[in-house]
Amino acid sequence: MSYVETLINWIVVAGVVILFGVILASWLASYRVSKAAPIPSGDWFFRWPAWVQIGGGLAGCLLFGYLGSLLWIPLPLDLSPPAAALLRVVGLLFFIMGWILALWARWTLGALYGVSTGFAAPLQAEHRLIRNGPYALVRHPMYFGYWLLLVGLTLMYRTWTPWLFFLVCLASFYRRARREDDALAERFGEEWSAYAARTKFIIPFVY
Repeated sequence: MSYVETLINWIVVAGVVILFGVILASWLASYRVSKAAPIPSGDWFFRWPAWVQIGGGLAGCLLFGYLGSLLWIPLPLDLSPPAAALLRVVGLLFFIMGWILALWARWTLGALYGVSTGFAAPLQAEHRLIRNGPYALVRHPMYFGYWLLLVGLTLMYRTWTPWLFFLVCLASFYRRARREDDALAERFGEEWSAYAARTKFIIPFVY
């Protein structure tokens, strides 16, 4: 392994650890903030006690990590060394862009960060509509950042793990983003409609 490959690997590992640590800490801290009631019917996750939600979430993270290690198998691609090196550089750029966007969105949300699912998006009791930072252009920049990050990992390492995780997150985050839009539209009404009319849904300048 060359010095450049070693450096890239360290950048990726450090980036993933930092991002996961920030998101995990933010998720745990969100349980200290009161939520607006009621929780929509049909969402079983938020009706569990907090300790069950936390335990289930941590168990899910461990399961994903274990599956990721099992699926760290090269994709059936036969690339020349120059092509592989080019993909590694491009993938690193995607990874860094996604990492920065996800953390920027998290920083902009501040104490308003919260967890949603494909069934419900509970808002805080003192929730307000965020329209600055990356949210000035797109309504769900954090999810788009995660997508970019996973695309970058796929290009760099060309294994099944990031590719399959990308497909799962593509559907999951899209559904969650729709639920969050519905919750914000119901809460903020015309203010939300005006904001949504001038911003993209999840991909800046595109969609």
